[in-house]
This record gives sequence, C-alpha cells and structure tokens, in this order.
Amino acid sequence: MVQKILYLRNFASQVNGASYNLQEVGLGKALVRKGYDCDIVYYNNHKETRLEQVYRHEGCTLRIIWLHGFKFLSNSIYRDVLKDSFLAAYDLIISTEYNQMMTYLLSRKCPDKLVLYHGPYRDHTHVLLRKLYDVLLLPKVAKSVRRTYAKSDLAKRYLENKGFDNVVTLGVGLDRSRLDHSRLDHSKLDHSKLDHCKAERASNSANHENSDNDGSGEYEENREVADELRRIGDRPVLLYVGVLEERRNIRFMLSLFKAVLQKHPDCLLLMVGDGRKADTDRYWAYAHELGLTDSILHFSRVEQRYLWQVYGVADLMLFPTHYDIFGMVLLESMLFRVPIISSVNGGSVTLIEDGVNGVMLRGFSEEEWVGRISALLNHTELRQSVAEQASLTVERMSWDRIADEILSHQPMRPVDSGRPMQSTQERGAAT
Repeated sequence: MVQKILYLRNFASQVNGASYNLQEVGLGKALVRKGYDCDIVYYNNHKETRLEQVYRHEGCTLRIIWLHGFKFLSNSIYRDVLKDSFLAAYDLIISTEYNQMMTYLLSRKCPDKLVLYHGPYRDHTHVLLRKLYDVLLLPKVAKSVRRTYAKSDLAKRYLENKGFDNVVTLGVGLDRSRLDHSRLDHSKLDHSKLDHCKAERASNSANHENSDNDGSGEYEENREVADELRRIGDRPVLLYVGVLEERRNIRFMLSLFKAVLQKHPDCLLLMVGDGRKADTDRYWAYAHELGLTDSILHFSRVEQRYLWQVYGVADLMLFPTHYDIFGMVLLESMLFRVPIISSVNGGSVTLIEDGVNGVMLRGFSEEEWVGRISALLNHTELRQSVAEQASLTVERMSWDRIADEILSHQPMRPVDSGRPMQSTQERGAAT
C-alpha cells in the first residue's frame, strides 16, 4: 500500500488557486511524483467537508480536503484532524508555522511523524499572545517535532532565536503548471510591444525545461488583457504584482515611479492586484496627486494561467515590500526572466545575489532605487545577464528538490512498483 502524507495549512482563511500559486499544491504534487499519496487540508468557510482530487501520477493521488475548523484569530483548529482514527491513516504530517495551535496540538498527538515547515520571520501581530504561546507552549513544540524546516534564511534565524535546533532552510518552489506554456508558439507574445530582448526572454521561458509543468500545453490567452497590453506600444514597463496594501509599500512605489519618470518619461507602471477599497482609494488619489494616472495600467486581477502575458511585456519587476514571508512573484519573475528590484524580505535574501541575478536594496532611499532602475533600463546587456542568472536560480528552487530533502530524513519509503524513482525532470499528469 502506498504510504500517505498529510500537509496542513493552518491559517484560517480560504485560499484561491486561480489567483495565487499555492505552495501546498506545488509541494504536494512533488511528493506524489516521488511515490506517495498526499492530502492537503485547507480551511473551508462553509461547514461541510469537501474532497477534491487535483493530481494523479502513476497510481498516487493528491487530494485537497476542504475542512471547516474552529477559528481563533488567524488560527484554525481542525477537530476532525485531531482524531486518532484520522491521524492513523498518515505516515508523515507536515504542519505550517510554529505558533499555530494545530502545530502544538499535533506535537502532543503524534510527535513521531510531525515535521514543521515555517515561513514568518517577525513577531508583527498579536504580540502579547505570541509571548504567552512562547512561554507556555513553544518549548514543548521545539522538543517534539521530528524535523524543522524554514522557507527562508530569515525564518531560519527567527526559529533559532526562538529555541529550535537543527533548522534547515528549504526555500520555496514554484508550481509551473498554471504558468509555463512549454509547447506554445510564443511569437504570439510579440505584439507591437516586445522588443528583441523581451521576445527572446518570453521565448526562452516558454521553451525552458520544466520539472513541475504538468499542464497540457494548450494556448490560453486572455483577450481583454492582451488588448490592454497592445496599447502599451514600445514603452519601458515596470511591473508590480501583489496585494495593494500598506505592508507592500505602495505609496513609496508610486513616489519612486514619479522620480523614475524624470529620467524615463515614457515609462509605464503595470500593476496587477487589488486590496481593501479604503486602501486602494488612497493609492489612486495619491497617484492622481502625483500626476501618474496616464502612466499606470492596472488590472485588479489576472488569473495564474494568464500571468505569462503580463510578465511577457515587463522590463523590470518592483517589489519594495516592508515584509513578505517569501513572495511567489519573485520566483515567477525569475521564471519569465524579468529582472527584480526588491527590498529585503524572506524571498529576496534566499534567492537574490545583489547585482548578479537581481537587485536587493536594504533601505528605501528613493535616489538609490531610481539609480538601480535606471541602470537596468539603460543597459540591455545587463538586463539580459541578470535575467539569465535569475533563470538558473529558479531552476534550483524546485518543489522536487524540496520534496527530496523532506523525504530523505523520514524512515518511510514509497512502495516499489517495479519502476525507478522519479527524477526531478520527470513529470506527473494532471487530472
């Protein structure tokens, strides 16, 4: 019988796979390719439990269990999961975030098969509750979990400061099945917009060997997005993809863009994302105040399967966030060979070597940011070099590698079905 893995996302919010590249699904697919059945538990806003099969590969299955749980602040407590009969079905359990109550409860119920995969690297919410948790429960969690993994080097240091030993930085991978169109004729990307470098970048990313791509390769274009992008012409494009909120430093980005326009008056800021109306109203009012309205193209939402269109017209990606656990857009940008200019955050410190495969700035000096942006916009060869190095980086950040690392420390093994273990270049088949 194929052995089973349970992977819990413990945050009490319902995810949307159409708009976001879900880390749990990416890792789950890689585990299935290694020869294991895997179930992912996601929070369900509705009380009924729903099973969704999302992936199969050579007899192994990835399912999502949409499960309603007791909600306390950002914590979800899944009482059904804590039943002995439920836990007995799994040989390995992956729990997210050390301070989630489910992680503590599972460390009491099944410490011998529990591993922790942690992302946050700062105490920035519910500080008093966090301190209480750290005093009463953290020591038991730290001593009980079998292995402790971090999504970034910042998260690793954070956990070590909390008292965890032998923390291993795994990073984060990218599920490309909704992003990478490996069998497309990407000359179709070359509207009137793409100059030689952009067309070459889009073509390279499309033809790139991809261990995580299990899609059909059928061409999918959002015509509304395409029509808007055609209007850009040959203007240089700065791209931002993400939530429009204070944590993402949107006002600084708008002010920065105003300064960039002094040197590059034809530049356009392409923004993909939305936020609370109170926040977005402030941002658009500020953009109007700065005289930027005619230089910004905004999409409130672009599905994952159409994001290649957006990245295909971008010259640079801006990511001036104050805080981000990792930032999947960094991996997406690297995949599509769009050079990144980022602040310090979980993803940038793990992925970026400043000046080699991207730019990572440790402060928010407008002058410094403008200088680095201008240097890349003015030098085609520099952009190409950074983009090429970034594409090599994203190859190393595969879910298959991360799955190998997790499984290498477990006594469990897949059932021998008479076939060799899958290499990181072999693919599964979507259902």
